[in-house]
Amino acid sequence: MTALKTKLLMKRSVQRFLVPLGREPQPKKWVFIIGCYNSGTTLLSHIMGKHPEISALPVEGVALSDVWPRPEEFGWNRMWCRCLDAVRLMPGTGMDRIASRVRKQWSFSLKNRPLFLEKSIANAARLQFIQHYFSPAYFIYIVRNGYAVAEGIRRGARPRRWGRNEFGEQYPIAMCAEQWAKTDEIVTQDRHAVKHIVDISYEDFTENPKRVLNRLCDFLDIGPFPNRIVQQNWKIHGVTSTICNMNSGSIGRLSRSDIATVRQVAGHTLEKYGYLSD
Repeated sequence: MTALKTKLLMKRSVQRFLVPLGREPQPKKWVFIIGCYNSGTTLLSHIMGKHPEISALPVEGVALSDVWPRPEEFGWNRMWCRCLDAVRLMPGTGMDRIASRVRKQWSFSLKNRPLFLEKSIANAARLQFIQHYFSPAYFIYIVRNGYAVAEGIRRGARPRRWGRNEFGEQYPIAMCAEQWAKTDEIVTQDRHAVKHIVDISYEDFTENPKRVLNRLCDFLDIGPFPNRIVQQNWKIHGVTSTICNMNSGSIGRLSRSDIATVRQVAGHTLEKYGYLSD
C-alpha cells in the first residue's frame, strides 16, 4: 500500500465515507500484537507483516478507524492508563456494530492473505472485546525491561502537544513506570478470557530473533520466515538498525533517582519478570 493511500485512509472523514463500501474480512486468524509503548511492538509488527501468509495494517489500527478509541483523543499521548475507562472496550449490547465498523474500515488496508495482523497499544485493555468479536483471535504479548520502557515513554511522549500543559515537555518518570505496570496488570487480569496467547520478551527477541520468530510461526501454524527478513535493517521511529537490544542506551539515560522511582512504582512487575536488579 502506498504512503499516500494510507494517509488518505487515516482521515476520519474518509473512514466514515467508506464504511458502507467496506467488506467484512474473514481471515483464517486475526493476530494482535499487544504490549506497552516502547516494548518492540512496532518492530515486531513490521517484521511479521513481511511474512507471505500475513497481511498487516500499515499503521496502528486506531489510526484507520473512527471508533477504535485512542488515548490521544482524550489528551493522553502514550499514556492510556490515565484514560482507561475511555479506551477500554468490553463485549455488550450494540458492541457488535462497533466491531463490524472497525473491520470494514480496516478492510481497505488489508491484502487477501490467510492471517490479518493489527497492533494498537491500547489493545492491551481490550482483550475480552477482541476475543469476542474478532474470531479466531491470537495474541502475541511482548514484554520489555520496565526501566527501558519508562525512559522510552518519557522521551517519546509529547504531553503539551495534546493539551497536558501541567507536565511541560515530559511526563514524570513515575507516570511512565505506572503505564508499564498497568499494561501488565490489565493483560494479566483479562487473559483468562483469551483462548490463544503467547508471551515473548523483547530481550529474547532481540538476542535470537530467528528462534523467537520460529516460535511465533509454530503458535500461528504458518511456515517459517525467510532468513533475509531476520537479517535486514529496519527503520523504526526514525532509527534504522538491524534487530538489536537497545536497553542499555535507554537505561543509561536514567538518573539514579529515576531508577529508584521506577523501582518504587513498578517493583512488583519488575520482580515478576526478573528486571528488578537491572
